[in-house]
Formats: sequence, structure tokens, C-alpha cells
Amino acid sequence: MALAGDLSEFSLTDLIQLLQLSKKTGGVEIDGRRGTQKLTGWIFFRDGKIVDAKLPGLEPLEAVYTFFTVTSGPFRFHEGVTSPQTTITASNESIIMEGIHRQETWSQQQATTPTLAMVPRLVPNPASGNVEISLNAEEWRVLTMINGKHTVGQIAQRSGLGEARTCEIIAKLMQSGLIERREAAAGESLAPEFEQIAAGYLGAGANVLLQEAYRIAGVNDPSRASAAEMLAAADAFEAEARRLIGADRASQAAAQLRERARELLV
Repeated sequence: MALAGDLSEFSLTDLIQLLQLSKKTGGVEIDGRRGTQKLTGWIFFRDGKIVDAKLPGLEPLEAVYTFFTVTSGPFRFHEGVTSPQTTITASNESIIMEGIHRQETWSQQQATTPTLAMVPRLVPNPASGNVEISLNAEEWRVLTMINGKHTVGQIAQRSGLGEARTCEIIAKLMQSGLIERREAAAGESLAPEFEQIAAGYLGAGANVLLQEAYRIAGVNDPSRASAAEMLAAADAFEAEARRLIGADRASQAAAQLRERARELLV
């Protein structure tokens, strides 16, 4: 079954219903876009039923829900390519209902909720006035992770609550006056991604090469670097990596680094 398209024209709901109706077994590869964020992963089907999903940093079911918030990007169904395990037991219908809810919630939050790159920090002396602030267990979990360093995206991954729920909690904490927003420098969110990408090509030696690239690019503190400075570091990284992994792989690695830096420049 040749099935491919773009999520801006063919919704995930329609895709799930089509595969369920045709009782297909296989995997949908998604290279989604949500604003400047890129979400690449898989949703696996067995006889038309969703059985597993993969998206870095998220549990399988949360990964499926997150794909509902993707607004564009190509997808392709690979027949027969499925997961050997069943990690998702919820029905397709219930997944679609919750997914649409997540989609609507995410859209509404974009007008008032900070970006995933934002770094929230605690308000030194919150003035609650006569209003009693009551937090549940999930809200306390998020609050304890706010230290002025972690981005909203990082908090979502570490808390295990997913991006939509974490953003919802962040919005409530901001409205209650307990936290405030601090937009992070580009490097604050890019530096960890650079480390992850470089490690995928160089393994344990990635950090040493990255530090040398930062030095050559004149970046003293990657967490405070601008997107343009990180882009220069990507160029230096490619030059240094060629002698270790060859020109082709060094070019591939640097291309991924540049793509992320350019997304923030835009």
C-alpha cells in the first residue's frame, strides 16, 4: 500500500482511520514540523490498530498524542514494517479523541503559553494576596524542576508528563505568580542538541571535538551563545570532524547542527 503525503493536507486522524479501515500492518514514518520544532518518529500499526510509537524522550502513547500537534511535514506508510512489541492498548477511537483534545489545547495555548525554548524561573517573592494556591502532584513535580536553567521542553521530557500537559501546568504557574518567563539564549537549548547529534557520529569523543569547535568559533560559553555563533561552531565542527570520520559523515553531522541553528535564526 503506497501511502504518503503531508500532514498539512492529510490529517493524522484521517490517516489512522484509513489504516484501521484497511486493517493494515506497518509503520508510519513522520517527519513533522510544529513551528520551528522538528518531530521525527514512527507510529506502528498491526491489523489497523496502533500498537507502538517512537518519538525521542517520550513514552509511546504520549508520542502518538504529540504527533497530533504537528501542523505539517511529510509522512510515509511502510507496509510490513511494524514493532515486535505492543506498548499501546488504548483503542484507536480513544486515541483520536484525546489526540484532537491535545491538538485543540496546544493551538489555544500558543497565544499565551511560552515556547518550548523558554526557560521559566521562580519568582523570588511571589505575592499571592488573599488567593490560596493549591497544586496537585503533577504541578508540584513541574515546579520542583524549574531552576532558571531548564527549558520548558527539557522539563516536559524529564517530568514524563508530555509537552501539552507541561505547558498547561507552566501556564497555570505563571498565572498564579509563582514563576516568570525568561527567554533562553539560543545556545541554552542548542548546546544539548549539538552534544546529542555529535555523539551519534563520534560517540564518547564528541564532547572533546565540540569544545574545540567552540574554541575555534570564539564561543566561550555555549549556553550563552547566539544562533549565529552556534552556526559558526557547526562549521568549525565539520572541519575538525573530517579527519576522524571522513568528509561525508562530517558533512552529514554538520548539516544537522546547521539545520537546528538556522531554525532559531528564522
